[in-house]
Amino acid sequence: MMENKMTNQERLEEYLVGTNGYLKSDISNGKVIMLSGKWGSGKTHFWQKKIQTILNEKDKKIPNHYISLYGKTSIQEIKNEMFLKIFESVDSYEIIEKSKNFAKNTVNLASSFFGAISILGVNLDISKFSDKSFENLEKMLDDKKLKKTEEYLNSGAIICFDDFERKSKDIDLNDLFGFITQLTLNFSCKVVIILNDDVFEGEEKNVFSRVKEKSVSKFLKYEPDIKDLFETIFISDERYRELDEYKEIILKTIEETQELNARIYIQVLDNLVEWIDKKQEINDDILRCLILVNINFISFHTIFYKSTLGKEKHYKIKNFDTRFEYGEFDFLHSNSFKTKENFEDFFFYVSSELKNNKMLYDYLKDNKNFIKSYYNANKLDISENVDDKTFEKINNFIESGILINE
Repeated sequence: MMENKMTNQERLEEYLVGTNGYLKSDISNGKVIMLSGKWGSGKTHFWQKKIQTILNEKDKKIPNHYISLYGKTSIQEIKNEMFLKIFESVDSYEIIEKSKNFAKNTVNLASSFFGAISILGVNLDISKFSDKSFENLEKMLDDKKLKKTEEYLNSGAIICFDDFERKSKDIDLNDLFGFITQLTLNFSCKVVIILNDDVFEGEEKNVFSRVKEKSVSKFLKYEPDIKDLFETIFISDERYRELDEYKEIILKTIEETQELNARIYIQVLDNLVEWIDKKQEINDDILRCLILVNINFISFHTIFYKSTLGKEKHYKIKNFDTRFEYGEFDFLHSNSFKTKENFEDFFFYVSSELKNNKMLYDYLKDNKNFIKSYYNANKLDISENVDDKTFEKINNFIESGILINE
């Protein structure tokens, strides 16, 4: 009898925080771990809902902090947020309150420290932390809680930096890796970097490859399949229990689209919960239609309406180019939607049909996403077995975000 193979998420969870997990062991102290996966694949959700939940278990808590680099414009800003969170975690709020904006209130002392001090070997601009004064800078620096902060970092604390590739262009990649490397050299902490390593381009790609080899001790790939990711999202929110009886059709419909994106799953599930809470008509066909319309709108920002060409039903994009209305693309409404197994085959077919018409051919190339949306809607027959009134209501709900009984 064959044993069920573990999913990618299960393997990562077991490896990182299982009984003898890598992050639970001293062997990973002073190490940099990189967790890489595609955008939208649920890396952040996996870390926060799975890994951090286990790290924060009562009586087994392992010190850990999460910092997003999205929107950060300097390494100093990253340092400030990191140490602020660490101070808070070791009951050092009093220090923070005292230390904030010290330059304004301790002129004599501040003049000798230039508005910044070095804490635990890292320059920290505490003038950005508060508008409250403290009585004595030396007292703050000698405070036992600062020593506790150092002990905290040396206890194998985990610092997770997410959105690595979404940092500001003002932050040099070499300098960022230098800061992280220095952090692990100065303390016995563990650093986890979450990113999509496929997005770096040009010189940054070269820098990333070179520095990764020198700085990263463990490289892990996050590659969930649709079912794995959906299950993770579905069990993460108590509100989704309302959808338990429809779980199978929801997953089946998502698999039809081949969409692998955690944020899309969350939005779809939220809208399904709202639809049910508002006592709207519900059955498998309506659910399927709502999911397909929702995914299509998120991915391509298009809404479709039903049309006919002879006896054939097809879908057209609302408020799209009139050339789709007046025959120049009539061949798109043929059985090619059904006979072409995937979009790339379909697009190749369409391109071949237009190879002698440069204007339409160029137009097609410039609007590939719209054509893909068009293909998906017709290939999947997004309103199959759903009456026109309900289809219109679903369209209005997804496009406007408003669901009311009128």
